[in-house]
Amino acid sequence: MVKKKFIWIKQKEHIRQMIKARHNPFKEWHPDSKGYFLIRVAHNRIEVGYVTTKHVISKMIYGTNAIELYNTIIRKKLLTRIEHAAYLGKEFYKAELALKYGKKYIQEFPLKFKEGVKVKLTVES
Repeated sequence: MVKKKFIWIKQKEHIRQMIKARHNPFKEWHPDSKGYFLIRVAHNRIEVGYVTTKHVISKMIYGTNAIELYNTIIRKKLLTRIEHAAYLGKEFYKAELALKYGKKYIQEFPLKFKEGVKVKLTVES
């Protein structure tokens, strides 16, 4: 196994502006002109239905992790809005965690873990 070498550079801090994060889903939501996606966990994988603006599921993308799913969708040019890509990344990662830990995944809803249960998140290379 080859160990990766990382070069860490000391960062300088020179903050010129502090910006409080905010989001209003009712005012800031805009549909993607190419369509939308329906996401589910089934058959030991994450399944993503690409739905056209005429509400027809025309493609199915599937995989087992968020990175391969969102990179495939970007490579196939199935979306136009950057916030749509960010939303998909968040939902795909939730679906990936649901698949990994045997939890129920419902798009737009948080994953439910028992109180006090520790979940170990790991970075795979």
